[in-house]
Amino acid sequence: MSFDALERALVELVASGELNREQSEQVRERYMVELARPEDSIAPAVVAREERSRRSLLGEIGGYVGGAFTLVATLIILGSTWSQLSHLGRIIILLALTIIFAAVALLLHRGEKTPVRARLVATLFSFAGISAAATAGVASPWEKAIVASIIGSIVVDVAYFRNRTSVGHVALFAFKIIVAMAVLEAVNIFNGAISALVFAAIATAWYFFSERGIFHEKMLGFSIASATAFVSAEIAFIGSSHIVGYLLFLGTAIAGYLLYSQSRLWPFLVAAVTASTLGVAQFITATLGGALGVSIGLLGAGLVLLGASTFILRTRRSAPPQP
Repeated sequence: MSFDALERALVELVASGELNREQSEQVRERYMVELARPEDSIAPAVVAREERSRRSLLGEIGGYVGGAFTLVATLIILGSTWSQLSHLGRIIILLALTIIFAAVALLLHRGEKTPVRARLVATLFSFAGISAAATAGVASPWEKAIVASIIGSIVVDVAYFRNRTSVGHVALFAFKIIVAMAVLEAVNIFNGAISALVFAAIATAWYFFSERGIFHEKMLGFSIASATAFVSAEIAFIGSSHIVGYLLFLGTAIAGYLLYSQSRLWPFLVAAVTASTLGVAQFITATLGGALGVSIGLLGAGLVLLGASTFILRTRRSAPPQP
């Protein structure tokens, strides 16, 4: 913009009352300063902002690496001296590690709220959850796996609901799966059908909590729910519970297509297409067996994919335009 054009704009803004004379003079002075600045120079505000961004990035990386090194080094030291430590000594070391991670996370959490800081806080609290679980497992005289997973789950639960990030969300889910597996193992019902149904229930709960906004990261929650629903069916097949596996594949496919037709969100589509394709292929292969069964299974999977593609294109074409 030339100086004459700027002057005309300032005069019009002062005349309309949108700027006063003092403000227009400040704009003129700043414009002259910028004209005198070399073309390859960068404004101080931009430099300061980029410098803060670099420091934040380096601080975040340093926190991740430092936390990981601290955790790994402690585990290595414990591994080499574990047999020499007393029971109380083991608990004290693991508890101290938990307190260190939690204390640093709390100090960072009380500072300026930024996405970088929030992710680092969530990561450190995840480390605290791991070390807290280890502490509880060593200290507990009974059902160590259950006690450890529950304590770790509580730590990451509290951390997530005080500092909601995708990192904390993943840690929350991981500990819920660990708790479920520990409980199933403890009651001796860790077989294909039961485990598959438990995973399906977790997937349903994750979708519900994400849809209701209890988990803020909706797309991540939907992705986790969709993947867990598919995994539940595979777990049934691994445990030779084929009927349960077919039903879970069918349920995942139907739910996925219905949810996708309403929301157009890709996690539901991926789950639906994968479940329907592999479900049909596994059913035909298991029924017929041999090379013919595999070939017909591939044919069935291809037909299902074509049908899914047609369904997707037709629903997308017939959907009302978004405002």
